[in-house]
This record gives sequence, structure tokens and C-alpha cells, in this order.
Amino acid sequence: MELSKLEEGSEYVLQRLREAGSTEDLVLARKLSLDLCHARQFALLASVTEALSRRCPDDAQARRLHAQALIEQGYATAAIELLRPLATRLPATDPEQAEVTGLLGRAFKQIFLDANDKTGPMASDALAQAVAYYRRSIEANAADTWHGVNLLALLVKARRLGLDPAPDVTIDVLARKLISRLNKLPEAVRNVWHLAALAEASLGLDDWAAVEGALHRYVADPGVRAFHIASTLKQFTEVWDIEAVDDHGRALANILRARLLSLSTGEVLLSARDLAAARSTQPDAGQLEAVLGELGTQTYRWYMTGLKRAAGVCAIRHSLGARIGTGWLAQARDLGLEREELVVVTNAHVVSGSGAQQSIQPESAEVVFEANAPGQSMGVREILYSSPPDRHDYSILRLSEQPAAIEPLPVARGLPLVEPSTRVLVIGHPGGRELEFSMQDNELLDHDGPTAGKPRSDGVWRVHYRAPTEKGSSGSPVFNGSLWQVIALHRAGGKRGMSRLNGKAGMYEANEGIAIQSIRADVERQRGE
Repeated sequence: MELSKLEEGSEYVLQRLREAGSTEDLVLARKLSLDLCHARQFALLASVTEALSRRCPDDAQARRLHAQALIEQGYATAAIELLRPLATRLPATDPEQAEVTGLLGRAFKQIFLDANDKTGPMASDALAQAVAYYRRSIEANAADTWHGVNLLALLVKARRLGLDPAPDVTIDVLARKLISRLNKLPEAVRNVWHLAALAEASLGLDDWAAVEGALHRYVADPGVRAFHIASTLKQFTEVWDIEAVDDHGRALANILRARLLSLSTGEVLLSARDLAAARSTQPDAGQLEAVLGELGTQTYRWYMTGLKRAAGVCAIRHSLGARIGTGWLAQARDLGLEREELVVVTNAHVVSGSGAQQSIQPESAEVVFEANAPGQSMGVREILYSSPPDRHDYSILRLSEQPAAIEPLPVARGLPLVEPSTRVLVIGHPGGRELEFSMQDNELLDHDGPTAGKPRSDGVWRVHYRAPTEKGSSGSPVFNGSLWQVIALHRAGGKRGMSRLNGKAGMYEANEGIAIQSIRADVERQRGE
């Protein structure tokens, strides 16, 4: 389900549950909760399940999904406090008992994974608790293979670290037992996780051919969503450590990231180091086809183009070191300047000549291309052209030196058609965080550019899109979904009260960018004055 539909559905359900509501509303809320979980919209999931739990305190699924939302947002201990009494009161025959027990293992596993010192008391206790909950589940019901797979992965990681919370468990024996159980499971009762579990169990035997064969069917399953691929990727990289094994494992992780980003609501987060490793690791054609099928090469080439574009995205920071926004490298001629020079584009509310509205002045600004040279900063010599925040909200910066070995981002000649299938992507530094890039798949909502647009401000073409961007993304490039060409400069994110474009009545939650062609026209106008 599209993110916009999920947000609208959540708003409706929350309003209904705060009022009397009906039985139909409760049914809708339960279905919506599952959809939100699958779309990884955990903040919305927490709100809906909280409201549902107030109306139905004994709804075990709502409580369990609320705990899932807490874990995914970094509140594992709060989730444990919610899950423990739930596990105590649910009868062993209740279908939610297995889910709750497994999620307790998941919460303690996350505490273990988050610990810097994984041999310290806190991490050791969390590891023992996670292992105990996973074992309890499979001992109660051997059919709970996903708990067994989590136990297998956790034990492999623990022993790699020199820890052994379950010395009586033999890895090969457990892996073969899980594979046998999974293969014997009737087709009629298999769910979307079945093949992911089979791939993980095969990792326990280092059987890469079996891993990739299972993943091939898994990623092509029509029921697979971003939540499923993201969860599998997280398990493969954080627990199984496949990127630390060899180039084959690193390539496989990258293939999964490519598939994740191709899904609606998919998101990929990469540190600068991870980005460099991903760009230098190339799977062979056989591995690509083994996992992604006949279109594997095309999908992967599209993803790698995105990684290449990320090298041209920079952090804008104060000379004292604090990150305040994002920028990107452009060829001056693409922006209407008659010169062969590489420049950086960002928002005027990030860098301006006056330093108004919490922006910084050029002499106080530094630019860091963290995907290419994270330890090197460049100064800003001057602002070549700009437009204030209430107009185009851009500043074109001349740097103290020309960046080496970084290609400028290509600029699209026009705006895409506004259709249900049209997507845009954003690359930036979300939250101003260090060494992190976010590439997200976003729904294009509307724009008021040519040919049918009715801009509210003469010459300012706005682009609206759906995306959970954060503070610090200001100045990020907005790309068309297929060609990775810049269509807009991101300037405002997550505003629920944003007025619709083209004279349409009402407001909605949207992000806003200014069309690059609109910025180019403004530069040419200023040059002609």
C-alpha cells in the first residue's frame, strides 16, 4: 500500500478510535497495523496500536505489534516490559504466544547487537536471554522455525566473538534440522518468511548456492514488502556478518539493498565507509541472476548509479564542525552560468550572504564530500547567485578549490509526469548525522511546473513528494526515479500543513523542493539584469 494511503488511513482510524468507533473500525485498525508494520512505518504503527490497545486492552496482536514498533525505534527495554506480562497471560495454544516469545528474543538480541562491548555484563545477559527465549519457543513447538533460525544466527555470531551461551547446540546439526523442517512444511501453510528462513538456515552450512536459490524466490515473491527485505538485510549484515566474510557476502548484501530500494517505501542507509565498499564490490553476472533473475543486471546497474550519485552529495557544516544541511555538486553551465566550473547547490536558508533565518554566511561554511573524501573540507569562496527562502530558496556556492575525482550530478531537462507510478529519490545527510546517506523511494505528489502547472509565485516551480526526510536534509538533490537526474532542490520536509499546488483546495503532509529548471531560469534572469 502506498505511504500516502497508509497515512490517510492512520489519520482516519485514529480519529474513529478516539470517538465511539465501530466493530468495522476495529477490524480496519488491525489490518492497518499489519500494513504499517510491513511498510516499516513504525511511528504510525505505534500510534495506531496504542489507540487500539486503549479500546481493546486484551488484543494480543495489537500489544505485540506495539512492542515491534518500540523495538524498531530503539526502545527495546520498553518493549520487553510490555511483552513479558503478555507472554505470561497468553495460553500456550494461543497463536500470539509464539510471536510474543520470539519478539522477546528479538528485543534482547537487539540490546546485544547495540552494545559496543559485546563481552560486557549487559551484552552477555542480553545474549543469554535472547538465546533462552528462542530455545523456549522451538522446544515448545518445533514448527516455529523462524525462532530456530534466529537462534542459529545468534549462536554463529556469538561463537565468532568467542562466546558460547549454548555449548550443547551443534551448529551443523541445528542448521540441517531447520532445513529439513522447512522443506517438509506444506506449501499451503508457508508464508512470505519461509524462503528467507531457508536462506538463513543454509548460511549455517555455508551453502551459498542454496542461500542464493532461496533468496531468488524470496525477493520475487509478490507478497514481499520493504519490511521483509529490510529485516532480512539487517539479519544478514548485523547478525550473520556476511559483509565481513568475503567479497561474495558483500556482493550479496549489495544485491539485497538494490532490491530493497526498488520497492515502494524502501530505504537504504549507508555510512561513507559502507558506500565506498559497496561501490568497489561487484557481483558477477551469475550471482546477480541467481538472486534477482533476468532483470538482475538492470536493477543492480540502477542501484550502483545511485551510489555513484551519492559521491556528489556533500555535508554543509559550520567551520566549527556542526552539520547544518546538505548540498550537491553541479556543473555551472547546467545551472545557467556561462563558465566551466564545478559549484555546490544548497538552500539559501542553509547558506546566505546575510546569515538570516539561522543560515550561515559563506565565510563560515565548509563543504565535505564524505563519500569521497570524508577527512577533507573545502571552504566557500563566495555565493555566485542566490534567491531568498520565500522565493526559490537556493544558493550557488563557489568553492575554495575544485573537487577532484567527483563527477557533478546530472540535471534533468524537465519535470516528470505526475502519475501514480512516478517516484522520486532523495540522497542526503538525514538529521545532519555524520557519515550517513539515505536513499529513499518517494511518491511524487504534484508539481506546478510546465506545461499545466499554475505556480502560486511567478517563476517558482514547486515539487511536492512524500518522504520521511529529517532536519539536515535541506539542500539535498531530488532525483527522478529511473535515470538518477536531479529534478529539484529539497527545501522543506514533513510539513503536515502544506498547501496543495495548482490552486487545489486543502492541505496535506508533503515535502517540498524547487524545480532545478526554475532555479536555472532565475539565474539567467539575474545574469540578464
